[in-house]
Amino acid sequence: MRKISVLNVITFLSAFLLFQIELIISKFLLPYFGGSYLVWGACVVFFQATLFLGYFFSYVFLQKIGIRRLLPVYLILYLLPLLVFPGKALPAVGHFNFPLVISVFWQLVLLIGAVFFVLSTSSVILQSWLASSELSERKNPYTLYAVSNFGSFAALISYPFFFEFFLSLDQQLLFWRIIYFLLAGLVIYAVWTIKVNTENKPSKLWDRQGILWQDILQWLLFSCAGVIMFLSVTNILTYEIAPVPLLWVIPLCIYLISFVLNFKRSSWSPAWVEDKFYLTFAWSIILFFITIMRILPLAIGILAICWFLFHSCMFCQRRLYKLKPVNLTGLALFYLVVALGGFLGGVVATWLMPLFSVVVSEYLLGLVVIALALVFGAKPQKIGWLNTVFIILVCFTLIVWPVLFKKYNFFGIIILLLVFKICFQRLIKNPPAILLSILLIFIFAPRMCSFWDNSQELFSHRNYYGIYRVFDQGDKIVLMNGTTMHGFQFKDKNKEKLPLAYYHRLTPIGDYLSSEKVGANIGLIGLGTGALSAYMNDRQEADFFEIDPDMYFIARNLFTHLKYSSGKVNFIFGDARLSIQAAPLKRYDLLVVDAFSGDAIPVHLLTVEAIKEYRRHLKDNGIIFFHTSNRYLNLSPVLFSNANDLDAWAVYKNNPEDVPAGLCRTSWFALTWDRGSFDKLVDKFAWHKWLPGKNKLIRPWTDRYSNVLMILDLNNFLNSLKDFRPFYW
Repeated sequence: MRKISVLNVITFLSAFLLFQIELIISKFLLPYFGGSYLVWGACVVFFQATLFLGYFFSYVFLQKIGIRRLLPVYLILYLLPLLVFPGKALPAVGHFNFPLVISVFWQLVLLIGAVFFVLSTSSVILQSWLASSELSERKNPYTLYAVSNFGSFAALISYPFFFEFFLSLDQQLLFWRIIYFLLAGLVIYAVWTIKVNTENKPSKLWDRQGILWQDILQWLLFSCAGVIMFLSVTNILTYEIAPVPLLWVIPLCIYLISFVLNFKRSSWSPAWVEDKFYLTFAWSIILFFITIMRILPLAIGILAICWFLFHSCMFCQRRLYKLKPVNLTGLALFYLVVALGGFLGGVVATWLMPLFSVVVSEYLLGLVVIALALVFGAKPQKIGWLNTVFIILVCFTLIVWPVLFKKYNFFGIIILLLVFKICFQRLIKNPPAILLSILLIFIFAPRMCSFWDNSQELFSHRNYYGIYRVFDQGDKIVLMNGTTMHGFQFKDKNKEKLPLAYYHRLTPIGDYLSSEKVGANIGLIGLGTGALSAYMNDRQEADFFEIDPDMYFIARNLFTHLKYSSGKVNFIFGDARLSIQAAPLKRYDLLVVDAFSGDAIPVHLLTVEAIKEYRRHLKDNGIIFFHTSNRYLNLSPVLFSNANDLDAWAVYKNNPEDVPAGLCRTSWFALTWDRGSFDKLVDKFAWHKWLPGKNKLIRPWTDRYSNVLMILDLNNFLNSLKDFRPFYW
């Protein structure tokens, strides 16, 4: 095997394993810590922090001792994790008396801290090794950076379509360990055969090697902007277009591909990437506000925002490529700053913006950071009166356009696109002007969004669990989470007690609760507007399990179902999978699982192990109801397979199709271990049995295996195109 091929394989496998273990270990930890967003958030921060630490370690050692003396250390580093994981099985997951985020962070340190750190050092060390070797490819070591990003891309794209599809977590971990042993063998071979030909003398730790501070700031800002852009697009796909977890993979793939194309051996970056960027910059702003109005079909919205993300990332990575140090002694500093920028971008988009903005304004912040980088890369300029006019015109258009065009209008869209094209074609030539324009839009975005949203908003709030909006809609008050309606009630005092939305009396759950003498104790996982409490009588007691305390404020203060409920209502905050463990055994006559955020599903609440936990707290004749209404996923096959695995009786039922206008069609699933309760659901309430000959069972979902791809309904993504009239005015 050619020596350069060995370095390519090591680089690819290091990045592949690095990204694979991120996905595997995050999924592995979810059931132990409740599966909330904070678990994912803590994992993301750990990965980014450790990656930066690996780059920092590489930079310090390359500066102080040089690559020749670092290689034996690098080899030892690869062998040390064999003393723990992956040399041994993962240790048992423990719980600590720390806040959740700190507990998850510390657990990750114990589980994969050593091996993750080692893998994170590979990219920089391998490139420095190649640059100092006798190989002919040493003149352009940055090609290994493209290989590294391609390895990350391969890990990401293969996980949902192969590893998660066919393998359990235990099998995934076994495969991962085998590949790591192979990788360690390749590192030993490389250290033995690929010698360092030239060695730079040790230098001061923070020696910039003649690199300008101006360039370092641009490295930081362009790197930060790329991460903010892809994370913000992920949030837009989740909140404003379609909250389907499988879509989350698309933005990160686009981000990684942009690195591959720019840093590969023959860099691919056509002239239009920079020449036409002003169009993407301008029209990205338009698309941000257009998505709020939801006037474009789902498929078109996804394609447009992904194209703009690709162009933005290509622009950022192209600038990084052009600004990379000519003197390869500055390579380690370059990657250290790029890693720092990525870490800062991730923290801002993931942790800070949800606390400070009620809209997904981190998307606009990404454009602000790009504009700021352009300012540092250009000579000082005055904005001038003409550019000021164009800035005013842009802001004025964003305020007036939605007032003139309250729905899709072909000519209205054309006018909007042309105005922004003309304005930003001029502004892009003056970096301070383009920075001022996007900065004003970013600052006033929440106010501008009120012009674009046609509803009469009563309340808006954003946290780590989503974006909540309560608005006035004729005779009703409506609660939305992203694009998904979570409940509504009548404003009329004589009707406000009536449960509506997914819980009206024609729904399977409404029909059952209003007709059956349900026992005294009810468990409800997921609060929403509290509509199910309207069915309770004075002898009943309900425990609401709710992960988001802010939902309690909304249900208690903006809706009245809890206020007028005849029964006793208790609230238990925290993830239901963990919280229910504290409930008495055999407590509930009825348990309702309805904890979906948008159309995203909390997988850990549906697994075989979760249902076993529910059963421990269910009376012998009790029933578990699952709300399975979903635009993009069919959950019934999963729950039937789980019920079959647990020897439970299972049935399902949908609404009648002819429900009155304003009420929702819903799908519900129920399981029980009591034959009498099963017969009652079938005979009295007309629920449907599972037909083994007609419906094929899929693999049961467990804490070690789940596969959303199997139950995805792609037709719903495309249905919005059928009735779309693009030339309507």
